[in-house]
Amino acid sequence: MKTGEEAIGVLLDVLNRLEVDYMVVGSFSSNRYGVPRATKDADLVLKIGAAERERLFATLPGDFRTDPQVTFEMVTGTWRQVIKVSRIPFIIELFELSADDFDQSRFSRRRRLTLLGRDAWLPTAEDVIVQKLRWCAIGRRSKDFDDAVAVMGVQGEAALDWTYIERWCRLHGTLRILDEAKAEAAPAWDDDSTQ
Repeated sequence: MKTGEEAIGVLLDVLNRLEVDYMVVGSFSSNRYGVPRATKDADLVLKIGAAERERLFATLPGDFRTDPQVTFEMVTGTWRQVIKVSRIPFIIELFELSADDFDQSRFSRRRRLTLLGRDAWLPTAEDVIVQKLRWCAIGRRSKDFDDAVAVMGVQGEAALDWTYIERWCRLHGTLRILDEAKAEAAPAWDDDSTQ
């Protein structure tokens, strides 16, 4: 494997073949709905038991090196597994689906779409926005804010379910950040209305 995209494609093929319940999150999901940006990692959420997890790791190609120690993820309170891909500076992080109400909601709303030329399970555009704003508030990372703005801009104001987005942002305490992101995305919406 020579690129992160190729590595993710291989992983998606394995997950689909094994019929694992998963969802691609992080930058690959915001790239799907917004403006693609370079990334050196990928994040996936899995709803999977211990036996299925072991079967998954046993099925992965040799280029995927899994850390023998599953770690505990402090933010979500679930397990986290890091996979490094040989010969390229790319890591994949697998997270167990948490009991958090929003995590459960976005997982239940996920959609089967095309990603990297194959079927893949992704959150909705609304759920990408809500999660990116949530991470922006928790991690204070500007790239999460920028990703949320890009998804809003590309998807368009009329296409998004603002009632849903605002409900979760209210619960997460991110309404102010949502308003800032909407203000940043507004010029793209204005451009759409003139075409």
